This record gives sequence, C-alpha cells and structure tokens, in this order.
Amino acid sequence: MNKQPLAPATFSPDTMDTDHIMDAMDPVIRSAPRVWPALLTELVDVLTDHLETREKMAPDLAMTHAQDIVVVLSHHLGGRSVYLPRDDRLKRAIRDAAIYHAFTGDNHRELAMKSKLTTAQIYNIIKKQRALRQARTRDALTWS
Repeated sequence: MNKQPLAPATFSPDTMDTDHIMDAMDPVIRSAPRVWPALLTELVDVLTDHLETREKMAPDLAMTHAQDIVVVLSHHLGGRSVYLPRDDRLKRAIRDAAIYHAFTGDNHRELAMKSKLTTAQIYNIIKKQRALRQARTRDALTWS
C-alpha cells in the first residue's frame, strides 16, 4: 500500500514551518518542481538562480529554499491578482519602504540628505507608508 504524507489541515506560520508544508507535498511535485504551474515554476527558477549566483548557495539547497519561499508567498498571496512593479517604480517602492523603516520620528533631515530628497518628500513618503500599513492592519482585523 502506497502511503501518502498527510496534508496539513491549515497553514499556520505559528504552528507549522515550511518544512512541514514541503514534506506534505506530493513527492513527485517536491522532487520535480517543473510539474508546478508555470508561474510558480518560474518563481522557483528565478529564486534558485539568485540564491546560487548571488548568495553562493549549493544548487540543492538553493532549490529547497526557493521552494520554501514560494510556499510562503503562495500562502500569503494565493488567490489574488498581484501586480509587481518594474524598474523605477520598483526601486522607488523599495526606497520608500526603507525610508519608512529607518524613520525614528525626528530624522527627516538625515533621511532627506541620505536619499537625496527634500524633507517635504520624506514627510509625504512617511505619510503614505503609514497609511498603507494601517490599511493592511485594518483589512487583517476585518477578516479576523
């Protein structure tokens, strides 16, 4: 009799790690990620390549980490249409998030000089980033 691993009832990052999720996957999918749908396969390939080339990770380990990352992203973003910006918009979004995280409440000038922006732009970035996070928290509470 061919025993299949038990699939987890729910994904809960507090009680289950990605190893558990990956172990519960069909072994064919786990060992042959090309069986995954095209976008997931592409994500695994891109992440594996990044981990191998930029992080100097061994190919097998890079593949395992890439699959783990895709599982977490799929859990978090699964079922949604997701738009990922490119080029300048992506760089600007990453910059704005970094500015928000570096903001201490009294370092507007320092952040402006460091990022070559005006203090008014820093104030606007902080305001927009705060609103984004509050909306996300509000939405999460609504679904709780």
